[in-house]
Amino acid sequence: MEKSFSERVAEAKQAVTPVSAQDAANLRGGCEEVVFVDPRPADAIAATTGIIPGAKNVTLGDIESGQLPAALQNRATRVIASCQGGPMGAIAAHELQKLGFSRVSYIDGGTQGWLDAGLPTER
Repeated sequence: MEKSFSERVAEAKQAVTPVSAQDAANLRGGCEEVVFVDPRPADAIAATTGIIPGAKNVTLGDIESGQLPAALQNRATRVIASCQGGPMGAIAAHELQKLGFSRVSYIDGGTQGWLDAGLPTER
């Protein structure tokens, strides 16, 4: 039996460590490479919060099927996932973890939390 969205979110949140929007922004400003991923469809991004500047729009379906962009070829890359409010970002981070990424997290509160922290997004 396939898991419900809520079950997948709960499982992901147990498996992956969240970061605050400010901590994510601080990591981006540090010396290591950090790739931000937004797993929402492009039209959902445009219709809601926008996307974190520089984030890669890689849908959850693409992540689940392993269709990853060049920025995600190195499984040791630090990856932070974010959707509008957090749940899909948690699932995306968990799916990346299942694909062998060892340094993944998701933004607690998602892109809305990023905006609430006074950080910019792009439309």
